[in-house]
Amino acid sequence: MKPWSWLLPGLLLPALALAHGGVDAAKRSVEASMLVTGEIAVNPDGSVYGYSLDQRDKLPPVVVKLIGQTLPRWKFTPVMVDGKAMLAKATMSLRVVAKQLDGKHDAISVESAAFGIETAQAHTPSACADGACLTYLARRPPDYPRDLVEELVSGTVYLAVEVNRQGKVAQAAVERVNLRRLADETMLTRWRRELGRVTMKAARTWTFQPPRSGPEAGKDHWVVTIPVNFSIGAPGTRQSIGAPGYGQWDAYVPGPAHSIPWEVAGNGRGVSKGGFDAVPDSGAPFVADTRFVLLTPLGGDGKPKSGAVPGVG
Repeated sequence: MKPWSWLLPGLLLPALALAHGGVDAAKRSVEASMLVTGEIAVNPDGSVYGYSLDQRDKLPPVVVKLIGQTLPRWKFTPVMVDGKAMLAKATMSLRVVAKQLDGKHDAISVESAAFGIETAQAHTPSACADGACLTYLARRPPDYPRDLVEELVSGTVYLAVEVNRQGKVAQAAVERVNLRRLADETMLTRWRRELGRVTMKAARTWTFQPPRSGPEAGKDHWVVTIPVNFSIGAPGTRQSIGAPGYGQWDAYVPGPAHSIPWEVAGNGRGVSKGGFDAVPDSGAPFVADTRFVLLTPLGGDGKPKSGAVPGVG
């Protein structure tokens, strides 16, 4: 079974009936992906010294193989410390995407990447000692729109947030909304708008504790990417309609990517182009290490792979 096939039957029949023929375009755009996290080390010349993957045993072999073929070819801008290029390490988060090219061919590739400051990761709380991390003080979850609950709409909103020195949200913008539900473009647009609206409304009330030590302390603001997942239970089952666990494929209709109107062009946020969807939902704000600038283009090589991608589904 292909990872996106579960979107089509049973649960989505009401949406398909309403959408008539307009759902075909959404079906063609469906993709499956998973987020893979780990660490990467970069040589002084910008080449990759080495990398490690979290929970490698949970990852499909095809994903481990793809990463092993891709990362050694990467090239970064050399990381400078006091004017000298140095060996440097960062946390790493990769978005691996599988797409159906036609009825017989699939393609899999690393589509985006994000590189984070080690002290900002939730799985290494000891590194956050002495207030080195940007952390949440209050984060009220968004209200789930009642009509979307009734229509069994789930998805993920990728939100860019600028936090000021007072720990308040100065600015916020929706970068993308991916939906785990098929419909025609009119309905998809309405659902994306609703999820984006309630997420933005909630974000305006969030407060943060700015870093008090470490490399991030002393800045006048911080720009973070925050994935907000909307998940509901499938009727009559204990199954959750939402993002799967680590090492599992997530099938969805990708939304359009939006630029951040208030972000200065070229300032970099430690993510590859369009790489906001590689940011992990770790329970802590993702603070990018902007020293890590990936020069190698990401995305598929355009070469189809016959049949279903092994390990997908």
